[in-house]
Amino acid sequence: MQPVSQLLDAGRHAGDPLADQTIQAIASGQDIGLVNQVMRTLVENDDFPTAELPSPVMDYMERSSLLPSWANLEQMQHGGQLFVRYGPEIVLMLFGASLPLLYAAHPGCEVLLATRQMTHNVHRRIIETGQFVIDVTEPRAWEPAGRGRLTSQKVRLMHAAIRHYLTKDQRWREHWRADWGTPICQEDLLGTMLTFSVTIIQKLELSRITLSQAEKESYLHLWKVVGYLLGVDEGRMPADYEEAEALLALWMQRNHRPNDTSRRLMKAMIDFWYLRVPGRRFDRVTSGWCRLWIGDELADAMGVPPFNWTRHLLNAQIRLWQAKDRLGDRSAPFQSLTRFWTRGLMQALMMVERDGQRPDFRIPEQLQAKWGLARPQT
Repeated sequence: MQPVSQLLDAGRHAGDPLADQTIQAIASGQDIGLVNQVMRTLVENDDFPTAELPSPVMDYMERSSLLPSWANLEQMQHGGQLFVRYGPEIVLMLFGASLPLLYAAHPGCEVLLATRQMTHNVHRRIIETGQFVIDVTEPRAWEPAGRGRLTSQKVRLMHAAIRHYLTKDQRWREHWRADWGTPICQEDLLGTMLTFSVTIIQKLELSRITLSQAEKESYLHLWKVVGYLLGVDEGRMPADYEEAEALLALWMQRNHRPNDTSRRLMKAMIDFWYLRVPGRRFDRVTSGWCRLWIGDELADAMGVPPFNWTRHLLNAQIRLWQAKDRLGDRSAPFQSLTRFWTRGLMQALMMVERDGQRPDFRIPEQLQAKWGLARPQT
């Protein structure tokens, strides 16, 4: 096997042949309109409306639906149980740690900015990322009618469409191959998989939530299967959690070069939080989580506001999480108290409407009940 650094070097210039060939097939003859139509159909529908999609996409659906031979459904279910227990906290850590670490990565952040400009709505992109995480981790995600497989296939094809567009973009072409490599390349896909899995585990532990080694391995295994369905090459996958932590550290060392693009993306995230916190007095609670989880040095480089008096609230929340972790599910009132902030964020997400053409943010009823969320009024 090649040294890991060489695998990552090669991954900077490698895309996803299956999904890329599918997009090329429907874009033959420079029919960009058909690519746009397919992407719009995928975004605006929860399922794959077969009657509206060209045959190359249906062929892609069949070929990309198989789980890897090493996938263990029981272990994936155990990984999903971690999300059942700590879902609101994990979503907060997704927004406060995983995405900021991706924003700090160059040139990957340039793709995220370009995607924002293509959709004209960065907040919608943030919400859709949260929806993706829920779709692949909720309890029934990998059952026959579950959303885990389908959502991953759709996101994978959308990534290929973005690669197709960006390689025709003048700004990207100026740096393509020589400096920035392939958009949404194998190295970036691997980094995303690791920040959505290992980073979450690390921040749970930083917040004094105790996890067993089996829980860590199961959550990583779940995300390795998701990564495989998203087009991550098997040869680049970490063997276990220890190797995954080392790989994440190497990926950050290679890619973390925060720049103006990083700060623009981070500001959009901070604005997203502030819009969902009632009033202005407690705004810094949300940005404070980010500073706590990514560290002062990176937070300063990303333009995250400094701590203020709300730091005391963060410390109190961590102590509550620690106490809840010890009590387990034995005290419903105490559970409700410990989720004052995280439940509020999840409740706010449930109220989001995505421009009338996309399905609204969806949390399965089983998880709504588990997390004490009130169903939005219709």
